[in-house]
Amino acid sequence: MDEQVNARNRAVVNVGVTHETAEFAVESIRRWWRMDGRRHYREAQRLLICADSGGGNGSRQWARKVHLQQLSDETGMAITVCHFPPMQLAICQAEGEKLKSNFLAQ
Repeated sequence: MDEQVNARNRAVVNVGVTHETAEFAVESIRRWWRMDGRRHYREAQRLLICADSGGGNGSRQWARKVHLQQLSDETGMAITVCHFPPMQLAICQAEGEKLKSNFLAQ
């Protein structure tokens, strides 16, 4: 599967107008799923999201849980979120560590 992900070498850029981080983040995932995800991961039953836990991404933020539940209901997929310590993703990227994907469909 890693070879398939790397071979695509694609990115999705999402621009929004909301000030709510949770709404923006989940809408970005929703758009990625509609544009690319469901086509490349047709048999996916679960979605793993890796996020840092700073600010609006914190594990105690209810707004994101509500939006993720709506996405789960729409797609029929179970969604799991793994939280890194605040700023960990930025530190890893700055140090040049390779992160395979922020969103992995299983």
